[in-house]
Amino acid sequence: MDDTTAHDAPGAPNGAPDHDARPYRRNPDLLLEWADGGGPVLVDCGSWRKFAAKPVLVDLLNHLDRPHTADQLQDRWRESAPGGDVRRLLDRLAAAGILRRCAPPPTDAAEDAEDAADTEDAAEGAAKDPGAGWTAYERAVHARSGLGPDAAAGRGTPPPARLHHPGVDAVVALPDGADAPSRPLVDVLAARRSVRGYAPDPVPLPLLAALLARAARVRGHLAPRAYQQTQRPAPSGGARHSLEVHLVARAVAGLAPGAYHYDPFAHALHRLAPWTDDLAAFQQRTVTDPALLDQAPPASLCLTAVAARTTWKYEGMALSLIYRDTGCLMQTLSLTATDLGLASCLTGRMEAPFTAPFLPPSLRAHLSHVGNMALGLPTSPLAAPDVTPLDP
Repeated sequence: MDDTTAHDAPGAPNGAPDHDARPYRRNPDLLLEWADGGGPVLVDCGSWRKFAAKPVLVDLLNHLDRPHTADQLQDRWRESAPGGDVRRLLDRLAAAGILRRCAPPPTDAAEDAEDAADTEDAAEGAAKDPGAGWTAYERAVHARSGLGPDAAAGRGTPPPARLHHPGVDAVVALPDGADAPSRPLVDVLAARRSVRGYAPDPVPLPLLAALLARAARVRGHLAPRAYQQTQRPAPSGGARHSLEVHLVARAVAGLAPGAYHYDPFAHALHRLAPWTDDLAAFQQRTVTDPALLDQAPPASLCLTAVAARTTWKYEGMALSLIYRDTGCLMQTLSLTATDLGLASCLTGRMEAPFTAPFLPPSLRAHLSHVGNMALGLPTSPLAAPDVTPLDP
């Protein structure tokens, strides 16, 4: 770990040009965290370097949440470097990656060509920054996921692959969907699109059952059984399959309006709650509004993750795997809906904390909301989307 602080940094070589007015700013990729068995450290989520976070350094960085030149900082920062020369300290911190140099502020037309060239170079460097647009948290998750699971992962008893809901008031056995229509994959891929208009008719239960059976049903266990690994249509990291599917049914033929959990082992719906204003509001904020729908869809799916299933085997990189699993399941659901002639639209709205009114607080605390899908019948038979061809 680097031990760069405000008072122990040696001076940079003499000769820094006095006319260099480019300001300094705190590296936006820095996060403050606690080291194992030690004190606080600064982590550069771009380079993954770590620096001892002594109070005087943290105080300096607090002043540099906005760009400041060395002269400006000399007036504002009370813990200046020995001898009062802040510039050398700032140059050292910039070389370590703790600070970044910014383009100088606009000047009058008398600014010399060298300063103009510096501005152009700084702008070009910013345009080439591969992390532009990422937050430090996103870069940290991405970098951490690439390191692989922690050494202690996979020990003890794995969490069960099947979720048992407390308070189920009805169980609806679903048809297997074998008689539902299907067509060649190439046609399904060509026709898949997000649909935001739905017919007023309720969703037929056999089509909904076929969607769940083809996209999410458990086909069997994978060895060794003690690992609680399952085989399903959508892939999952380590076959842990953390994702759960909940149905918000406003208008499904043969199904009482309300919230249900899909049991992929028994291919059945477990009724959790009747339709209420709270459930309607939940569908509105997670599906209708994010998908820019004119009205609520007849049905929607709420995707959640039992994170412990994945963290047991992949602690340290589990979040990244859960997001990838979600993408795989979303694509499988979307293609299957298209194959069955259902209209669908995915949304990435995630609640944190999760507020689903159909779940008790004790269970909500163990589920992570990861996505949603609007479902209905199309207003007309689904056809291939109107796509403008690429230019030759």
